[in-house]
Amino acid sequence: MRRPLLAISSLLLALLLGGSTTADAASTITIVVNDGAGEGFNDPTAVAPVGGNTGTTLGQQRLIVFQKAAEIWGNLINSPVEILVRSQFDAQTCSASGAVLGSAGTLTIHRDFTNAPVAGTWYHQALANSLAGSDLDPATPDINATFNSALDTGCLPGTTGWYYGIEPGAPTTQIALLPVVLHELAHGLGFANFVNEATGAQQSGFPDIYSVFTFDDTTGLFWTAMNDAQRVASAINTFNVVWTGPRVTVEAADYLGDRPELSVTAPPAIAGDKIAQAATFGAPLTNVGLSGPVALVNDGVGTTSDACEAMTAGSLSGKIALIDRGTCTFIIKVKNAQDAGAIGAIIANNAASGLPGMGGTDATITIPSLGIQQADGTAIKGQLPAPGVTATLRTNAARLAGADTAGNVLLNAPNPVQLGSSISHFDPLTTPNTLMEPAINVDLFRKVDLTKAQLEDVGWKVVRFADGFEWGDKTAWSTSTP
Repeated sequence: MRRPLLAISSLLLALLLGGSTTADAASTITIVVNDGAGEGFNDPTAVAPVGGNTGTTLGQQRLIVFQKAAEIWGNLINSPVEILVRSQFDAQTCSASGAVLGSAGTLTIHRDFTNAPVAGTWYHQALANSLAGSDLDPATPDINATFNSALDTGCLPGTTGWYYGIEPGAPTTQIALLPVVLHELAHGLGFANFVNEATGAQQSGFPDIYSVFTFDDTTGLFWTAMNDAQRVASAINTFNVVWTGPRVTVEAADYLGDRPELSVTAPPAIAGDKIAQAATFGAPLTNVGLSGPVALVNDGVGTTSDACEAMTAGSLSGKIALIDRGTCTFIIKVKNAQDAGAIGAIIANNAASGLPGMGGTDATITIPSLGIQQADGTAIKGQLPAPGVTATLRTNAARLAGADTAGNVLLNAPNPVQLGSSISHFDPLTTPNTLMEPAINVDLFRKVDLTKAQLEDVGWKVVRFADGFEWGDKTAWSTSTP
């Protein structure tokens, strides 16, 4: 059975390999240009070649990047049926706080087709075609992809547009297009569900193959076993919804690093290991960790606990600074704490759900820092100044960064729900960063990391590398680090 559907997942910008294979890639992914004359892929604006992209017009360079992304996925998955991606560049949301970079999804979904692995279950069109061995809807392309042309107008402060190179090397003022296209194509190939997370409703009352592997650790239920109300609650059960696909779980054990955490050692009332987000700047966390007494900062201005203003030198000497999120950047907060003598910093979230992103770059910051949940920050404040709190900033070698205790990778479940982002992404806690997080990460370029494993979980036949390398494309072996 076929049902028309445009399952869209948007990627937001958060401001802040040579080797033989055990099988030959057999997928042809074709970009079907859907732009009019003089726009998008047909834009005649003259540009200079960049980063291995030999196009001489803006439209040519855009198409070359899309074709490169199609080549990468075509080298990693096997399908006897050509995969058609209807693609266009149009103006999308773009403001001072962020931008929609692109969105993509399957155009139709299918169930109970020939060779369907799970009965009564929806599959993305391209995947269903691959499993069936024939095109189940030859009149309709498989994936629709729309990308933001407005980005090239400089609509996002601090950026000058897309980086169209197909080799790494994007300037800090540009956003690399290639990883965004890889991300969005993955959604169209199978990294998305067909559930409305706001209502919990399944498409036409039938489950989808993505939900077959979506599990709530709190209730002990798969999404396919839940009713609508349970799915609504699960969609905002932050840090407790996981992907149980066996291939992802196996590869996560090799790919993910040790989990960052704040270990509170005293007082007993709040002692324990608190989930945390490590900063992209400053000294890296270690398994041994950095321990000390915690002190709430006071910069004397406005919200005195935000550390947005300089503090007296030595006022935090030997202390781990507790700072509230908001008003200024993470690097300003941590640098001010360091200048006041802090040996480490903790930033408590200012929202009820989730963790501070802890992004930024500043080579002069030499102390470690991490972000914690608002509730944990509130609990620590409740013990200050007396009886006092001691804590350790560390990584836990017994836990994976971005996984539950069983090693299942966390799915993005923010509260409130974010349609197009919730559940159909990995949680941003995954470390190293993963392609399928809800916001782009500047350290990604051609790596597909755990994404290929997820596609294998939902039914794709994938190319296996004889040397065990699973996280990048073949052509990037010499320039990408897994």
